[in-house]
Amino acid sequence: MGEGAWIPDRLSPFGHMVTSVVPAGFEAYVRVLHPAQEPKRDGMRLVRWAEVAAWSGMPLHRDAQFHSIALPPVRPEAEAPWRSQGPEEGNLYLPDAEAIAGLAREWTTTPHRCWFCVWNGYGWQGTQFASPGELGLTLPDPVPAAIRNGPLVRLPHRDYLLYVGPAEAVTAVAPLSGSDQTPNLWWPADRAWCVATEIDLPWTYVGGPGGLINSILADERIEAVPAEPDDSLTHVEQWVVNWVTAATSELLANGETVISTSGGTVKAWLDRPTRLRDGRLRTASLAGNRTSGTGWVRLSRRGPAELADEISSYLTRNVTSLVDG
Repeated sequence: MGEGAWIPDRLSPFGHMVTSVVPAGFEAYVRVLHPAQEPKRDGMRLVRWAEVAAWSGMPLHRDAQFHSIALPPVRPEAEAPWRSQGPEEGNLYLPDAEAIAGLAREWTTTPHRCWFCVWNGYGWQGTQFASPGELGLTLPDPVPAAIRNGPLVRLPHRDYLLYVGPAEAVTAVAPLSGSDQTPNLWWPADRAWCVATEIDLPWTYVGGPGGLINSILADERIEAVPAEPDDSLTHVEQWVVNWVTAATSELLANGETVISTSGGTVKAWLDRPTRLRDGRLRTASLAGNRTSGTGWVRLSRRGPAELADEISSYLTRNVTSLVDG
């Protein structure tokens, strides 16, 4: 594992709290919120979470998820300020990455030697592009051979490509990927701080000296909220819980339900599991005029309470996805 060998022992069990994403042991932590809408990705103006919160009237508290502010109990009369699919997961907004690099280099003795990890699952190698009616064109691998064939950093559930450079090299992969992809994990050689962007999260964590964290929170270019090492990665607002609880009861009683929310509608149909076969939950979502989707999941053969919990989990995901993308 080489340069990343120090990380696993400082990670909590995967997927539960801040320190399952960014190593424990730093003086302070901050959560950098990915924009609700990015100009380059969405072809529109920049929209931050604070603007969405002002629209919905919901507080942008420390453990807020995007649905906490974008999916209020009652939809405001004003038009929503964002039109994209919501914050991008797994990718720090490039201007934010540049700003953080500029701040963080002042809090390390090795600003010219930093390590950068990019998830080895983006599928850039052999990517095909085609215009309608044309044959696909396979483009060269955007990752240099020395990195592609170099050592991998292996962490629980994730393998990463590794490259080295000054703090400013955080942008090195962006022009190669074609999607402004930033590293998922980066730190200086002296390990004074660490920046972590988990591929399934719409925000980035930074752990480091208190002075660095305070400078990020104070920087007006970056939207960030304080974080604690044991903060949960997930939080579901009570009104969403209420919507889902009522829908689960109706689904179990009648075999179908409709969840009407301030951000759209989720319809669901239940094929109950039996002693001999698994069940199936089918869903169809409509988020205003922006997105719609259908899908289904297999339900295991469990007792009534476990089945209700399983259904609730899936419906919660569908409801929050109305705004989370």
